Amino acid sequence: MTTAGVGRSNRGRVLAALRERQPASRAELAAETGLSVATVARIAHTLTAAGLLVEETAVGDGGGRPLGRLRIDDNAAEVLAVDVADHHTTLAFLDLGHTVRWQRRLDAGQGLSADERLQHTLAAIREAWRSAGRRRAVAIGVSIPGPVQADGTIDFAPSLHWHGVPLGSLLRGSFGVPVSVDNDANLIAVAEHAAGTRSGASSLVALAVFEGIGAGIIQSGTLWEGAHGVGGQIGRMLLGGDSIDRFYVDFGDLESQLGSVGLERRLHEAGIDLGGQAEVFAALFAHLDGEDPRLRGFAERVLDEFAAALANVCALLDPEAIVLAGRFAPLAARLVPELERRLTGRVLHVPALLATSTPVEGTLLGAAVRAFAAYGPIEQLLDES
Repeated sequence: MTTAGVGRSNRGRVLAALRERQPASRAELAAETGLSVATVARIAHTLTAAGLLVEETAVGDGGGRPLGRLRIDDNAAEVLAVDVADHHTTLAFLDLGHTVRWQRRLDAGQGLSADERLQHTLAAIREAWRSAGRRRAVAIGVSIPGPVQADGTIDFAPSLHWHGVPLGSLLRGSFGVPVSVDNDANLIAVAEHAAGTRSGASSLVALAVFEGIGAGIIQSGTLWEGAHGVGGQIGRMLLGGDSIDRFYVDFGDLESQLGSVGLERRLHEAGIDLGGQAEVFAALFAHLDGEDPRLRGFAERVLDEFAAALANVCALLDPEAIVLAGRFAPLAARLVPELERRLTGRVLHVPALLATSTPVEGTLLGAAVRAFAAYGPIEQLLDES
């Protein structure tokens, strides 16, 4: 190996060691990498000048001279995270420390065709990428409300009217950077596992309630995607025996009854008027303690149906925690006791039920985590410094 090759390899070893345990002193890095302290010091100087490392000073427990500790600069790289939601698209640049550096939300409006929504999404991503300027943007991560294949092809996203859209290949062809396209519920689970109150949990389920309903599953500390990349499609559970007589092309049986669109339809069919409030779940569950027996009974029945689905999830997965996401997140304080009561005595172990807790919106944070994973080892930044 040439001298230049040895130098690059050594710099990569230091960066890799810092990614595993940071901050670290030069002596600690020398012990970790097998390099001399002098060599680590020279590498630290080079990487700091290149904007990849920063140095922190701290006084040890015994006092005395401040100790210099190195860490990878969060500003060394960013990814563009994109949340393609039911009626809007949110875009954000996040750095290595998962801090949002720039964010924008664009309403997509109502009634767009599948192609119009796709063009709206691609235009939003192009504009955001152009605005990156001097940012070290290295990858793109996208959240989609529907199942996604490993190559970034969207099987279907009913709220977007998308079927078989090769979004991953479209973005790779346009931008020439690594791209990750994932299901929104999966990304919320990834985010919670990375930075939520149950971070590092061995088993966790994120229940994402929007127009449709999905679940992201963390098992043995990793995202469980199933044989075809569509694990966690809780919305396709069958609610009853008569459901077997029907076929489900877009929304599945459970989400066609309990997603926001299905719930609004059921309320209309029952002749129940919630007063035109925009958020149907908040409006309905406000009547759990209400005086109107009809509204209270409807709200109770909907929660019974959600609890039955979660009981099946518990029976199969025995999760440590179930995170209530999407439309349920702001209602968690009210819904957790109701769901716990319904699960008690129906499952062997009632999991912890809690609201989403990440510092950044789960779909964006999860998309960023997966985008950095698609980019690969942090040592690649050496090629760009």
